Amino acid sequence: MVELSWRTKRKGFWLFKQGKVRKDVETSKRVYFIVSGDKEHSVIFDKTKKSYTCDCEYFSLKLKDCSHIYAVKLFLGVADEGD
Repeated sequence: MVELSWRTKRKGFWLFKQGKVRKDVETSKRVYFIVSGDKEHSVIFDKTKKSYTCDCEYFSLKLKDCSHIYAVKLFLGVADEGD
């Protein structure tokens, strides 16, 4: 896994602590989340691939975890706040 920058973690932590993450829909293969910050973003967890995607520009350009994905991981308890 690629190490996240402290800025990405800080923003994701803030989104999580401010209650900006909510679970939207869950199917047998995916879980959909809405992360509300300056804009609303969709994060999808693919259960079969065990991977996350986000519709934000950062993820689209870099193809690595963004602050929205980090916030969802904190929400799910799969990332440690000290990570």
